[in-house]
Amino acid sequence: MHLLKPSAVLLAAALLLSGSTVYSVPVVSAAQKERSAHPKKPLKFHYVCPMHEDITSQKRGTCPKCKMKLVKKAVPQEPAQ
Repeated sequence: MHLLKPSAVLLAAALLLSGSTVYSVPVVSAAQKERSAHPKKPLKFHYVCPMHEDITSQKRGTCPKCKMKLVKKAVPQEPAQ
């Protein structure tokens, strides 16, 4: 039976550990790309009833008509010129 030298084992371990950072790929979500495209433009949100879009609120809550939970929705903003 053939045994590896301790120096060969250490070299192999060092190569494996250092190679893990070389091939790492950064993950960027679509939301991060959108924010980076407009860094000075804050996103604004309001809460809307899924059944009654005329019911809106500045904070979380329920719809006074159907008692459904209001969902967060981005406020459309005009493009900067």
